[in-house]
Amino acid sequence: MIVLLALLSCATVESGAKAPGPLASVHVRTGGAVKRLPTVAYRPEDPKSEAGKWMVSALHGSQWDGGLAAAASELIGSMRDKRRLLSPRATATASSRAGFPGAARFAKTVTDGARPVNLVNQIAQASGGKKIDVGLASRQYGDGQVLWVVGWAPHVVDVDPVPRTVTLDSSLTIRIENKDKRSARLFVAPPDGPVEELSLSSGVARWVDGFDVPGEYRFEVLLDDEGVGTVALLFSVFADGQPPAVPAAPLPPERNPDPREAEAWLMDALNKLRVDHGLRPVQRFTLFDTLAREHSAMMGHMGVVAHRLPGYGGVTDKAANFAHPRAAHHENVAAAPTAQAAMKLVELSPAHLQNLLCEECTHVSIGATLEPVLDRIPRLFVTWELLEFPQGPPKEIDHYNR
Repeated sequence: MIVLLALLSCATVESGAKAPGPLASVHVRTGGAVKRLPTVAYRPEDPKSEAGKWMVSALHGSQWDGGLAAAASELIGSMRDKRRLLSPRATATASSRAGFPGAARFAKTVTDGARPVNLVNQIAQASGGKKIDVGLASRQYGDGQVLWVVGWAPHVVDVDPVPRTVTLDSSLTIRIENKDKRSARLFVAPPDGPVEELSLSSGVARWVDGFDVPGEYRFEVLLDDEGVGTVALLFSVFADGQPPAVPAAPLPPERNPDPREAEAWLMDALNKLRVDHGLRPVQRFTLFDTLAREHSAMMGHMGVVAHRLPGYGGVTDKAANFAHPRAAHHENVAAAPTAQAAMKLVELSPAHLQNLLCEECTHVSIGATLEPVLDRIPRLFVTWELLEFPQGPPKEIDHYNR
């Protein structure tokens, strides 16, 4: 059985426009010891284990990253039971402790001793031969089964090493190298307060300060990719502290999530988040709920998380032909085992968090559906549409005038 980590994506767009942006062990193998460094940086190296060498050779365009392998080892160490899942908080913490700067994804699978061929083939298909960083860890059980945790991330930009810890009231620099010179945006989410957005130019160092509160500062770099925001970097810097221990992996849900219950919980969680940040709650805008659910259903059917789907489009396109006047959409999409995991996933991403904390937004449409699978507990696919109405709330266009 394969359990994939939750996925997510976000965008802030005008309706009708293109989006801009987861007990008995013998040993753990990670492909070689990783030297702990006090920086966030890529750490390319040759894999030491045969499984690591096999993985790199099987994934065209991949390179082994010591930090990503260390993160996979941290995660597998948190799983006392091979049934347990990889939570968003655990994966983010493992990446932070390992100092890996990319937008890492992790997945687990259990085999009868063989290598995780099916999982690696899925990663190869998703990467499309583009350059990716990879890491792998394994745990062997007394019955011959092997638990594998695989980490991978698209290598979109290069980044100069960044301090993993800083002192209060200090500063640091971020410098990226982007070969195609696409415009970039840097989002910084402090332990409290609003998300800060800064422009970022390839080859130019950007000073970042404001480390005046102890805790975790989340950094995210988005590149504009034909109107869609591509996550290039996602990492944490800790002011006056160190990364916490990786939390224990949770057990999978005992039953399939109920999409309508999930929507209600997500609505309450969103407004609690907004109130905690000093913002007014938003109201449910039911007119676009159907569009959001339809988009979530299509994502589940295709097994992808995206704002625009091949042959289908996106919510903003549908909304422009469905209601008038147009609304401004701040869209998040995600897939996770539970509504709670989906919410945590978007909270851990500064750009997604910024959408949830949109000050001008007064309403939200939420659509949640289950992916059509029978061999495991299905993931919940979620679409959030945070909405602002410069010309007043949209009204449905009658069929004759569409």
